[in-house]
Amino acid sequence: MAAAHILQIAYYQSLLEARRMMLENHGYDVTCAFGNDQAKVLVSSKTFDVIVVGFSAKYSLRSQMVRWLKQFAPRTPIIVLLANEDERFPEADCATLSEDPAVWLATVAGCLRPVD
Repeated sequence: MAAAHILQIAYYQSLLEARRMMLENHGYDVTCAFGNDQAKVLVSSKTFDVIVVGFSAKYSLRSQMVRWLKQFAPRTPIIVLLANEDERFPEADCATLSEDPAVWLATVAGCLRPVD
């Protein structure tokens, strides 16, 4: 069985690399985008099983990205890593706090499970 293809969008290079390594260590095929512009190019040219939006940009930037993703990749689950528990992303399929990698990695796995 082929590894799930994950797009992870980050806004700091160090977080991009750290998340890439964590996802790859869990067996995922990972494509990384540094910021919204690079993510839009990738989504326009490739298909992903899940898209993870990082927490380290302003809410407005991340919210804009999630809305764009839902328009251009409507069937792809979108996970948003929250900077704090008060944030809301109604267009996202899942939102989880970013502090504990085990929690957001479990969210990724949950979004990949086939629905019966």
